[in-house]
Amino acid sequence: MRITVFGAGAVGGHLAARLARAGAQVSLVARGPHLEAIRAHGLRLVGVDEDFTVPVRAAADARELGPQDLVVTSVKAHALPAAVDGIAALLGPDTPVVYAANGIPWWYFHRHGSEHAERRLPRLDPDGRLWDVLGPQRAIGCVVQSPNEVVEPGVVRNGTADNVFTLGEPAGGVSARLAAVAEALGRGVPGVRTSDRIRHEIWRKLLLNMSLSPLACLTLSTGADVAEDAELRAIFARLSEEGSRVAAALGEQVALDVEAWLARSARIRHRSSMLQDLEAGRPMEIDGQLAVVRDIARTLAVPTPVLDLLLPLLIRRARATGLYPAPGQAA
Repeated sequence: MRITVFGAGAVGGHLAARLARAGAQVSLVARGPHLEAIRAHGLRLVGVDEDFTVPVRAAADARELGPQDLVVTSVKAHALPAAVDGIAALLGPDTPVVYAANGIPWWYFHRHGSEHAERRLPRLDPDGRLWDVLGPQRAIGCVVQSPNEVVEPGVVRNGTADNVFTLGEPAGGVSARLAAVAEALGRGVPGVRTSDRIRHEIWRKLLLNMSLSPLACLTLSTGADVAEDAELRAIFARLSEEGSRVAAALGEQVALDVEAWLARSARIRHRSSMLQDLEAGRPMEIDGQLAVVRDIARTLAVPTPVLDLLLPLLIRRARATGLYPAPGQAA
């Protein structure tokens, strides 16, 4: 199976390195110093109990690679619209695309099984080309529980031995296509599993991200800082409750065990991915994790007063450092 990882940053680099080590026919699309380092020295993955370097075919232009049997993209939601043409160059008639990203995905309502089926999300797909050119019928969801960081060009650090990559079909169930993709990835990547309810998995992770990220970025706090501050704990819990209500309105009964999570966080000083982006000067994943949740809540008349209060503050914080587009400006 010919596999291309499109956007081989932290998560994508992790996947590409493991697949290459297992002998998969894998290529990657990257850019800049990261790409040049991979071409010159190979792709290095540093884990908690392993450290290896593998040669990987790498390209800046996806057209060099041609149609693939499987595409995996870890491009963040705000950057996906600009990647449409590159991803399209990798597609054969039946090539599935695994979308490994945080937050609500652009294809969320494809085959939703409700009156919301096929509803589009213009905040995530503003010109409609993700839907019209790539097509939601190719989409396979992927919820990532795997802390990774590009520590220098060509080098990815993975922070746990317990990585989990949960794959699922928008229509639910475990299709033959999904089983084949999971098998292909699982040959090289530990922790690949399938779910017959991928939206449930999306919300399980999103409740944590949408509860922690605004607080982390507005107060420059780790999860432990939030756990130790009674007022921040209360805001965290209310954000989680609001997310649960939005999920329930879409048919997903999911809740975050707030006290259990805060107890775990008190023992470590982990910085949320959005806070890491803020500190590193990288564009922030506000739309997929927060703004689109508010959009959906308003459409469904679900009140989200705490999110409504914090989101404009977070957007203002991001815009002040050029990490979120101003109105009328492309992402």
